[in-house]
Order: sequence, then C-alpha cells, then structure tokens
Amino acid sequence: MRQTISGETHKTRIFDKKFVTSFIEDSKLVFEDDSLEENCIYDSLRQTDDRIINFLNIIKEKEDKLPYGQLRQILKKEFDECEKIYPYLGDAFLYLFFDSKILKNKSVKILNRNTCNNFLNTISEQNSKNIIKWLIENSSPDREIDIQESYIKDIEISVRDDTFFNIAYDCDFLGSNKEVIMKNYRFIIIDGFLESIGEIHHLLHYAAESKEPHVIFCFGMSEEVKSVIIENNTRGITKIFPISMTFDESSINILNDIALIHDSEIISALKGQTISQEMRKSLSIGKSISITRNGFSVDPVADETKIKCHIKYLQKRINDTNAGMNTDIIKTRIKNIKSKSLTIFINKTLSKNSLFNRSLDYGLRMLKNSNQPYYLIDLENKKIMVPTPIYSFLNKKVNMTKKLFYNIEKSVLISNKE
Repeated sequence: MRQTISGETHKTRIFDKKFVTSFIEDSKLVFEDDSLEENCIYDSLRQTDDRIINFLNIIKEKEDKLPYGQLRQILKKEFDECEKIYPYLGDAFLYLFFDSKILKNKSVKILNRNTCNNFLNTISEQNSKNIIKWLIENSSPDREIDIQESYIKDIEISVRDDTFFNIAYDCDFLGSNKEVIMKNYRFIIIDGFLESIGEIHHLLHYAAESKEPHVIFCFGMSEEVKSVIIENNTRGITKIFPISMTFDESSINILNDIALIHDSEIISALKGQTISQEMRKSLSIGKSISITRNGFSVDPVADETKIKCHIKYLQKRINDTNAGMNTDIIKTRIKNIKSKSLTIFINKTLSKNSLFNRSLDYGLRMLKNSNQPYYLIDLENKKIMVPTPIYSFLNKKVNMTKKLFYNIEKSVLISNKE
C-alpha cells in the first residue's frame, strides 16, 4: 500500500554551532557600524536615524542572504519584552548583549530637585519634555495620570482633586441648570427603589425646616416621589437632589464606590433595614458635590489611604480574572474613584508620533519610580535614567539570552520547497 502525502513539501536545513557564532559576530559588526546613525528611509517612507531601529531592520534584510531568521527572532523577542518593562530598555539590552559598556558610573542616585535638570535632559522629544517639566513643577508623584487623545490643537492638562462618577441618571432634577453644587450636604445611599412618599416623609420634613441640602443615591423612584421632590424644590421649600440611577450591569456596584468615597454605609433590605426607619436618623454629611448632566463629582470624605486600598482590591480582581473575560466595568470603577487625578489631552497628530509616545512614556515611568534609586546609563546617542531594580532585571535578561545562544548546538531551518 502506497502512502499518500498531501500539502506542501518542506525543505529542512540544519546548521551547526559555528552558524550561531557567525550570526552573533556578524550582528555585532552591524551593530557597531557608525552608519546606523545616518538618516534612513524605509518602504513606508518613514525616515529615522535611530541606531536600534536601523539595526533591527538591517539584520532582517540579511535574512534574504543568510537564514538568520530564527536567531534574529530570539533577539527581537527579548528586545520587545524589555521595552514593555521600561522605555529604551530594549536599546540597553542590545548594547549589553553586544558587550558595550553603558554604565559609565556605578554610583546610585535619587531623583530630587538637584537632579531634575539632568532627568529633563534625558528626554529627547520637546513636547514630552515640556509635559514632564510641568508635572515636576505643578504636580505630585501620587497623582494618577490619564492620557487622552483629543481634537485640541495643543496639549492641555486638567487637574482634579475630587472623584468623578461618569454615569447615567435621571437629569430631570437639574431642570434648566447645567450644574448644581452642594456643600455640607446630608446624604443617604439606598440599595433599592423609592416607592412612596411615606418612605421619605421624615427627610422632606427635616429638609424643609433645616434648609440643609440633601442628596439621595438610589436605583429609581416612583413618579409620585419624583414629582413631590421637584415641586418642593421649585417652590424653594427644600433642596433635595436624588441621584436616581437605573439598575443594570454598569451600575450594579456603583453604590459600593459611592459609599466608599463618603466613608459611609449602604441602606439595604438585605441587612434588615427599611428606608422609612433610616430616614428618621440623623444623616451623614458630605463635603461637596457637583452634579452635571454627565455625572457627578464628589470631594471625598474617606481618607486617601482607604481609597487607594480599594483601588488595589479592584486591580487585584482584574489581575485574577481569567483571560478573555471582560474587565471594562472594573476598570471604569477604578477610573471613577481615583482622587487626585490629572488628565493630559494630546492632539491626534501628536498622539500618533512614536518618538513622542516613547519619550513621554519614559518620562512618566521615571516619575512613577521617583522614590527608587537609579543609574544613569549611556546609549551613545542618548542617556537615560533606569531605576536600580529594572537595571538588575536587564542584566539577568542579557545573561540568560547569552546563555541561550551559547547552548544552541544546532539550528534547524524549515522552508517551503521551491
């Protein structure tokens, strides 16, 4: 019986250890070539004088003459992994792999006022340098930073010290107002639906007598309750503002976050509580709330440590979630409750500039690690600061990769037979 083989016939070539050594030697000669720093243009019409980009492209082109593809992929993989850890760490990896001395001075330093200018001088792109300089002069390391693409012409920075909840709710209580601001307001957080006037009778009475502003967080209310609150507010008898939300997937845990920010508890039938009974009690007081049609922002009552612990808990939930599961709702919750935040709005053209993005990423990462001692390393055409733990990771990565190449006895190339 004859065996039938279908599909493509492959050609296999085996190369010995000398081939691996030859690859490293040839690649090192290319890497040390000064012409890598000349301006090159590629098929995409992109021009660059970046030594590392030019090197990676040249050794790729050499694959047409010598089958170095698999070996090159090892270097490229390690380069990419280093870049994910810290910007320009991939460059540093290649320098160390080819035995270049990048640590000119082994002294460890700390980022402070005296070394800030040195740090700024390591940021090559001017727009990113301006942003980092502004952050050093006007912000603090513990402030959460969010970067958003925008249609603006220039770069804009928005600073916020309160917590903003971007959520849909019944805006009818705003009337013709664009914004309602309440200070020293009494509040109640209800896990449920307000059905009757009887449930809020005591609150209505107290609000009318005291003239204190009140906020009710809940999942909807009857038309009867809604119309009475609006009528009393319109006549100036009370100043009650319900944040009446729809109960759905996006809002299922919103009350937990609102309670956290207010350092308070949720009123729930599951705990044996009734709305009418809780309304008779002296309600807690919030600092300040600003309500718009897009949501509401709160000046947190809870201290910063408590908020950060909750953010870490939510982040752990994301990390522990199985791959493929949607974590967008949890990410939105984290974004909502972060206090002391700062948003950098970047115009669309600049946001697509890879040099700007890499440079800004480097600056922000270094600021994030400003409490870590660092090394100043020299990559010939640029100097960068690298926190000492990351530099230790880099050395281990280089040694492991060198050991990997040393242990390769044979290289197998499988290609389609022409």
